[in-house]
Amino acid sequence: MDPLTHGLLGASLGLSLAGPALGRRALAWGAVFGMAPDVDMLARPADPFAEWKWHRGPTHGIAVALVAGCVFGWLLARRSKSAPKAWIPLATAALLSHPLLDLCTTYGTQLLAPFSDRRFALDWIAIVDPAVSLILAAGLVFALRVGPAAEAARRAGRAVVALASLYLALGGVVNARIEAIARDELRARGITAEVHAFPTLLQLPYRRIVARSGDEVRVGWLSLLQPRPIQWDGFTQARGPLVEAARATRAGRLFEWFAMGEATPRLESRGDRCIVEFDDLRYGFPGTPRDGFWGVRVSLGPDGRPLGPGERFVRPLPAPVSKLLYTLWRGTLGWS
Repeated sequence: MDPLTHGLLGASLGLSLAGPALGRRALAWGAVFGMAPDVDMLARPADPFAEWKWHRGPTHGIAVALVAGCVFGWLLARRSKSAPKAWIPLATAALLSHPLLDLCTTYGTQLLAPFSDRRFALDWIAIVDPAVSLILAAGLVFALRVGPAAEAARRAGRAVVALASLYLALGGVVNARIEAIARDELRARGITAEVHAFPTLLQLPYRRIVARSGDEVRVGWLSLLQPRPIQWDGFTQARGPLVEAARATRAGRLFEWFAMGEATPRLESRGDRCIVEFDDLRYGFPGTPRDGFWGVRVSLGPDGRPLGPGERFVRPLPAPVSKLLYTLWRGTLGWS
């Protein structure tokens, strides 16, 4: 999720757990700890693959959050000469809230780091959804009006954390329902496919759907606000020794791990070279089913050997941002 939402959730947890004991400090430090795991964004900025490799990595591990929460909570208690029983739960809960909130998105989070680099994702909610931020912000505004140390503020903090959690869970229900609709539609056409739905920005009901049946890939969109037959766009992903050679490069291996099974190759010839591009189909734009937001490109010579380690690319927007947002909201309301 975005840093603002992480900070608001951390502050709400700080208010819920330590508001009466620490007052405004509970909100401030809760926000700091809620955002802290994203310090990994600063890791190895010269490496073009650093974001994929390190973001949501070791600093997002559950074990790391538990240990760091105890350590920093104890240090803050010692510094402020107050009881650790207020600081340690605050720090631990706020640090834990960050990877657990990220888990609800599609990007992938290494919850078991540093012991495992396995990525986990629930596909419940987009990385930016203002509803979560507004729910949490409302509780904090109320707390600041009545005073963070007031019992009413503490109850408000718990209420908005619970309400935000229910909203996230609703995203899971939406995703499961859309996947079920897509499977039923394909099955009615005699197609058995592996189906995954992915959230789109700013709202819950509208989802991007990727269905795979062997090398055949179908991409569709559906909103639960206005269910209708899914308009599928299909293509065949590339296979063969050239694709396998590109997949075996460092860039190819890293991207397949990062994309969590949704790295889709395409192959084209450019003069005396062949180009293999892998797109991440978890993210994409309406109207361009083959194109993900980002991917890796590997060039191969006439002998099929990679000409380099591969490069990261980001696809340009197919339309102005205003038009894309308009298309998104039309799809959400079932107007397209």
